Amino acid sequence: MATPQLMSTTAILSRPVRDLQEFAGSPADYLEDLYEDPEAAARTWLRVGEPHRFQYNDGVVSLAWQGIPLLGMPVWDDVCGIWRGLVAVIADYSATTRGETLLPDQPVSVVLERIRGGALLTVGETAVRVDPTAFNRQLLAEAERFWQWTEQHGIPVDAPAALQDIARARTVLDR
Repeated sequence: MATPQLMSTTAILSRPVRDLQEFAGSPADYLEDLYEDPEAAARTWLRVGEPHRFQYNDGVVSLAWQGIPLLGMPVWDDVCGIWRGLVAVIADYSATTRGETLLPDQPVSVVLERIRGGALLTVGETAVRVDPTAFNRQLLAEAERFWQWTEQHGIPVDAPAALQDIARARTVLDR
C-alpha cells in the first residue's frame, strides 16, 4: 500500500482555553490526542462533554498534505463539526467540482475546486494543489477513522449518521 499523502489527527480539549498564548505554547497541556491514548481520550471526552450534553466537542483537527500543514493549532473548534464539514466538501466537490465549508465557529474556510491538472485545496490562507482522487479517498478514510473511534468509545455524537454520509460520498467517488 502506498504511503498516505494526507496525515491527520484529532485531539479533544481537556479543559477550557482561557489564554490563547498559553494554549498555543503548550497545547499538550490542553489536548488529548484520540489515537495516542484512546482510553484516556475517551475518558476526557466523556468528562468534558457531559456538562454540555455533547453539543460542543471542542478540540483540534490537524491535517497535512504531503507534509504541508493545512489545519491545526492554534485553531480549535467542534471536532465533529469540522469532520462533518470536511466530508461535505468532498461530497460537493464530487457532485459539482467545487466544495466549500466554514469551520463551525472560526473564520476559516475550506475550499476544494477543480483546476487544470488536479484540484486546489484552500484552507484559510494556505492553498495547495492536490490529486483529487487520492485526497478525497484519504480524507474520507480519516473521517471514517474519527467517527469509528467515537462509536467504539461510546461518545454520543451520532456516528452512524456521519458514517452514512461518508459511505454516500464514497459512492459518488466510485462512479
